[in-house]
This record gives sequence, C-alpha cells and structure tokens, in this order.
Amino acid sequence: MHEVNYTRKNIQGGEGDASMSELADRVNALNWWHVIELPDGTITPGCCDYRKEEDRARFQLPDDFKGQSVLDLGTFDGYWAIEAKKRGANVTAADRWLPMLETAELALSLYDIGYFWTDNLDDSDWNITEYFDIVFFFGILYHLKNPYQGLLNAARCLKPGGKLFLESAVNQGKLMGMPKDIPLLWVIDEIHHNDKTNYHMPNEAAIIQLAKMAGLERYGEIVYGESGFRVGMTFQKK
Repeated sequence: MHEVNYTRKNIQGGEGDASMSELADRVNALNWWHVIELPDGTITPGCCDYRKEEDRARFQLPDDFKGQSVLDLGTFDGYWAIEAKKRGANVTAADRWLPMLETAELALSLYDIGYFWTDNLDDSDWNITEYFDIVFFFGILYHLKNPYQGLLNAARCLKPGGKLFLESAVNQGKLMGMPKDIPLLWVIDEIHHNDKTNYHMPNEAAIIQLAKMAGLERYGEIVYGESGFRVGMTFQKK
C-alpha cells in the first residue's frame, strides 16, 4: 500500500503574529461554514452554528477527551477538531478540500492543531502510519464514490478498540419521498442540493452494514437531527 503523505505541521500566522484587529480582518476575509469561537473571543461568521448542545447532540461527543488522540477526517474549516482540542484531546486534522484550506489553516493554527493533506479517502491504496483512539467521520460518507472503502480506510486509522464517530445525511423515508427500505439511494444524472459531490444517500441500515463490513461494530445510540435528514452513530473497532 502507498502511504498517505503525512505532514504534521503548525501553520504560521497565528494569534501571536497579528493584532486583534488584524486577526478580525483575516477572519472576515475568509469563507467560513461553521461558527467557531477563536481563542481571543473572535466569532467566525459561519452559517452553521453548533454552540447549543441540542444542535450538536447527534454527534455524541463526550465532554472529556483528555488523554486521547483524535483524527478529524474531512476537517473542513476545523470546527470539530477544535471542539476535540477544547475537550482535552491530542488532535490531528485532515482534509483535501482546497476552497476551505486557508480558512482551516487559520483556525487550526490558533489552537496549535496539526494537520495533513489527504489523497482521496476512498482509494484502495489509501493508508496511514499513525493510529488514533478516536476518528471523526462527519459529513463524509455520502461524498465518497466508494463509501465502503472510505469507511474501511477510516477504520484502519483506529487503534484496536478505538471508536469512530460518524455523522451523515440519511434517507430514512423522508428524502425525495423515497421508501426507507432502499438502503443506498444513488443520485443519478442530478445534482443534489447544488453539490455535485453528493453521490448517494444511505439509510440507517446501509450505514450499519457498511461499518460492519469495515470491521466496526455499533456502539452507543443512533441520534437523528431535528429534520430527520441527518443521523449520528458511533462505532468501535473490533
């Protein structure tokens, strides 16, 4: 297997290199998805706000990650990596989404979080040489052309007994008016939600089966978001 180009680095240009006004200017000049509270109290102008516990309940993060290593796959602008760091974890973030790279670099640098650039997560030769207690797999599954391979690769990042926290869009009898017994609804000749990387929508049973095939067993509750279109699950490596 070819190894992922793993580079743990701290990005230059953090809080110590700029005044508060300069930092605010940098923050406002970037494109943010999440509302993130930065160390100096600056709030990023994102559209997705998970500061209320009820809004992030489906992610099922414990209050304390002290002493645990966390890999945030698909970190996007770094929100969940930062949440894990705030809860005591030793965090590494990973992504390959160029439109959000500068944003993530700024946010992660302020919290001294290392990151690495990934190749396609669902490639069969994807591999990593460091292993983690926890892997976050948030908002990724339905963006993968090969969802099984992506989950398998994520599972390979875990230590034995490690846990994977998964959150995904889900077709549970509500999406497009389709019956919930369709396990994996592929988006064919159509862009769903104006995103051409939304390749499919799994239902609950499909997610559990894909995880089982990847060597993971379900651990904890299945928690839906208020809309019913998104779900959170946790799995443990056998």
